[in-house]
Amino acid sequence: MNEKRFKLNIHIILIIAIIIVLGIAAYELLSWNHGEQLAFDPDEDTSEFDVEILDEIVPMNPAEYAGHTFDDETTVLLLGNGSLSFTRDDKDGLGALIADYAGVKVYNASFPYPTLATRNLAMIEQNYPDDIYSLTYLTDAICSGDFSEIDRVTSTYHGDGNFTQDSAKILKQIDYDNLDVIVIMYDASDYFEGRAIENPKDDEERCTIVGSLNYSIRRLRETYPYIRIIVSSLYYTEGRNSDGSVYDPDVVDAGNGTISNYFYNELNTCVDLSVSFVDNFYGTINQDNYRDYIDTDTDADYIRLTDAGREVLARRIAYAINKYQHDK
Repeated sequence: MNEKRFKLNIHIILIIAIIIVLGIAAYELLSWNHGEQLAFDPDEDTSEFDVEILDEIVPMNPAEYAGHTFDDETTVLLLGNGSLSFTRDDKDGLGALIADYAGVKVYNASFPYPTLATRNLAMIEQNYPDDIYSLTYLTDAICSGDFSEIDRVTSTYHGDGNFTQDSAKILKQIDYDNLDVIVIMYDASDYFEGRAIENPKDDEERCTIVGSLNYSIRRLRETYPYIRIIVSSLYYTEGRNSDGSVYDPDVVDAGNGTISNYFYNELNTCVDLSVSFVDNFYGTINQDNYRDYIDTDTDADYIRLTDAGREVLARRIAYAINKYQHDK
């Protein structure tokens, strides 16, 4: 009697292989979904991890200052707001520290409360006269040499405002033919005041931060191509609601984005324009260290830097000013 022999069919082999593969996949999926329990220590020191600093310090194109005669003194104009303005007359003020650390002559023409972008698309004096001190209007005055509107608004609305009056005077005293550097350094007031970030249909719209930078830097370059421009970015600080509760502006969208949206748009605009950019948001005063550099206990109506905050910012600006000495 012939014994029947079992033949292994190719289809059976394929079915077995599929079952094995599916079994392995199911096991891996279940293991991954179950996860691994990680212990988190909120007091752990993570300072050994580096933060990427997004500085873009670039030299000028020699063609931009070819034929221009420089004198022996490096002069720097500071345009901005907040602590830069309120500490102008202090020996340890931000402007004075920049002058010391960089070894340059500084003209501090910052105003107390303006933002980088204007509040209104056009100047509406009755609504917000301080728009005249925002960057684009300062640029118009600097490039035209006509400071009459700034003088008129200052006389009308800030007759007793020493900080504003002093800045208006300083702007007119500068010899722009011999000016070497302009540093633009506005704090995070644009975020907190709800200024728009950009208008895709108009990249020079004054009431957006992107438009303000585009408009101002382009005009300054056209008029004074030999002046080096450095943009010092906003820095981190906490936000406070009307009831006094604290919030993280890097999480809360104030209407036009979070604070980092403002930072990255500043950065990208400066990269597109090929001007130097100092990253203060990650590289100077950030979410981890801001309590050392920002006076969060004060009731001041501006972002107030501590002594340490002014020093750390001044050192960073001085570094950017002196990075390319051959530009002088």
